[in-house]
Amino acid sequence: MNVNLATLGMDRSTHLKVLKRHFQAFLRHMTGRKLLNFIKTEINLKRKLDLLDSYPYILKIESTNICNVSCAYCYDNRSAPAPGQRPYGRMAPDDFKRLIDEVGQYLFKINLYGFGEPFLFPETYEMIKYASERNIGVGVSSNLNVDEPDFAKRVVGSGLEVLIFSCHGITQETYSNFMRRGNMELAMKNLREIIAERKTQGKQYPMLDWQYCVTKFNQEEAPRAAAIAKEMGVDQIRFIRPDFPEDAPEEWFSDLFPRRAQEVARKAPGGCSWPYRSAYINYDGGILPCCRDVRNTANDFGNVRADGFAAVWNNQKYRAARKMIADSSGGAEKIMCATCPAVQACKDSAALS
Repeated sequence: MNVNLATLGMDRSTHLKVLKRHFQAFLRHMTGRKLLNFIKTEINLKRKLDLLDSYPYILKIESTNICNVSCAYCYDNRSAPAPGQRPYGRMAPDDFKRLIDEVGQYLFKINLYGFGEPFLFPETYEMIKYASERNIGVGVSSNLNVDEPDFAKRVVGSGLEVLIFSCHGITQETYSNFMRRGNMELAMKNLREIIAERKTQGKQYPMLDWQYCVTKFNQEEAPRAAAIAKEMGVDQIRFIRPDFPEDAPEEWFSDLFPRRAQEVARKAPGGCSWPYRSAYINYDGGILPCCRDVRNTANDFGNVRADGFAAVWNNQKYRAARKMIADSSGGAEKIMCATCPAVQACKDSAALS
């Protein structure tokens, strides 16, 4: 099988395509203020400071954690929230706008998705437009299981820069084995119409990135998926290793990737840059250093809806996370970073040096 494996297990050509996309967004949305903040961020990361005079230049903002598809192992299989877990909900447009008004001047990009389907709700288009009109590139990940009039026209007309299409199979049987309750025919119809509408409007964007999570039961369909993507005019297709629990059945693990998550983590040393370059913000304003475990509200480092972004960015938990990255033996604060494989990989590297 000859396919490009991206994200975890990325081959060089696909890696370069992703880097090119980010570099183009960097240039497209450049301002003097953003460049200065970017330089400060990278210096702070290099020096591994815990108190920052910079802001993140990429944000991941979850507009909703509600989804119309139940993918395997996603968000506790869509179970009802247990005590201490985040309930289901959606972000109010005014909360999004306040956040953008505060930190948008530093941002090159917003990934407007998390553990839900953004296009389930009409305010997503309003959020995309608000950010894009303020010179911020917006990306959305969607299963495209949306059946509404003028869907393609609204997506293309919103100003969306990147559309990640989640589709993990090319037959309904394989697709629904992974994406339960999903309708592959509807998703592919919407994808074709978005491509056509992009041409009709004479636009280059959104850039279309098909993300295909590879398992043992769908890996044989990957070459055909690559051919279909090329025929349709999809800009890129990436075959990735999904992050399943290690006790999942063997059929969920492709032969094309390392079996254990720790093996993958140790192949990408260098620590974690999230507490410097980015942040994950839940629909309710709860902010985390990354998207590793967002459902447990005890993991939140603060709440930007209640306190604003600046008040959280250099608080005790964020500073403890950065200290832990700088020195894995440091950082006494009980935070989610303490059990992170990236921090453990740093500890292992230090022990070997």
